[in-house]
Amino acid sequence: MGQYSIIAGTFGKALAVTPVAIGALDSRSAWEFENQSGNLGNNYTGSQIYVGGTGNVDVILAGVVGAQDTVTGLNLAPIFPANPSYPGFSGGTGYTTGIGLATSATSLVHKSPANQPAGLAVDITASAMATVGEAGLNYTNGAFTITAQGIEGTIGVNGATGAIETVTITNLGTATPSDAFAPQGRGGDGNGQIVVQSLGEVTAITIRAAGTNYSVGDICTVTQAGSGGNCTFAIAAVESLLPAAGDVVRFAKVLEGTILPAAVAYVIGSGDATDLVALK
Repeated sequence: MGQYSIIAGTFGKALAVTPVAIGALDSRSAWEFENQSGNLGNNYTGSQIYVGGTGNVDVILAGVVGAQDTVTGLNLAPIFPANPSYPGFSGGTGYTTGIGLATSATSLVHKSPANQPAGLAVDITASAMATVGEAGLNYTNGAFTITAQGIEGTIGVNGATGAIETVTITNLGTATPSDAFAPQGRGGDGNGQIVVQSLGEVTAITIRAAGTNYSVGDICTVTQAGSGGNCTFAIAAVESLLPAAGDVVRFAKVLEGTILPAAVAYVIGSGDATDLVALK
């Protein structure tokens, strides 16, 4: 038998425990007397757990939370509709379509140094664009560079004549609108010409990694080498998450009759001890 000192009256309430999968946590209290939602959850809100049958007990301890204030929504409107309103989204210049780009954040909400917003990464679609000015002849498909301006991209050509038909810019370098240049490294008769139409304005942003510690209204800037570093957007929605698998604590080989010496929020179904009872 496990040992635990119980003084009469220490525990006034008991509740049979139903362990749950880590993905099925419900933050509402499992105790009816303290649950005001109308639906019971599986949060034992700091209870102690009696173990009726020997085995492992897997729990989330009281006070343990998941990632806090993760980003769930972005505001891509030019003006963020707060009160007062302030500028939000700007497409910036010099960006190219990319995934997993880091961001930096400016927040109007005071946070401690240990809880600064960080970790938000985004995928962007950018309108960096050029058109075919002169098609030329005898070019080949593939990547080209313009060394002097640091421009990079690819061209697609007519299979019969080698005339340039399409162009995609992957790095605008120092190009400006209306710049015209010949694609280097793709052969050709020297008459092919590509004309820059836009400077890489971001047209769409989606969340790749949600980060932590953000607040609605934070202004974020997309970081990308070679860009103007001036694409900004506002945080529209955040969500704090419940604990995850890495937060589970295992009490191993707990003896029958033991009361765990810990305040417990959730009992996880990966343990094999039986006849568990929550006590308050």
